[in-house]
Amino acid sequence: MDYLLIFILTICSCLIFDNLGFMALVRNLVSSYKEQFKTMSNKELDDEAKQKALLGLISKQMGYLVKLIFSILLFVAPFALFFLVERFFPQFDSSILYRVEGIGISILAVVLYIIFKKQYVRLHKNRKNPT
Repeated sequence: MDYLLIFILTICSCLIFDNLGFMALVRNLVSSYKEQFKTMSNKELDDEAKQKALLGLISKQMGYLVKLIFSILLFVAPFALFFLVERFFPQFDSSILYRVEGIGISILAVVLYIIFKKQYVRLHKNRKNPT
């Protein structure tokens, strides 16, 4: 029963990861850091213009970081739910999460999720463009 719950929670985390857009958020954050470096090394801007541009970039980065933190918390939430389930149902054991079997089940669930997702995308793409 523990293994089934770990499998389901891992699939939930995968779905959350896909739907939150982690990669786009990280790309935006990295590009804003690159833009910040370019602004700092720009010799054509005076100090006041640099300060104004950097302040705008920093506020944008703070927004991205807050979104990233909440996204990570939401991504980990299904596994935190396991600890709540254990509290109300003593037959569940949360220590299985960090044993080899629990880690193996999580890895298996992620691999199966990726395989099924690729197959779904391939099938869906073939239905749109039958050639």
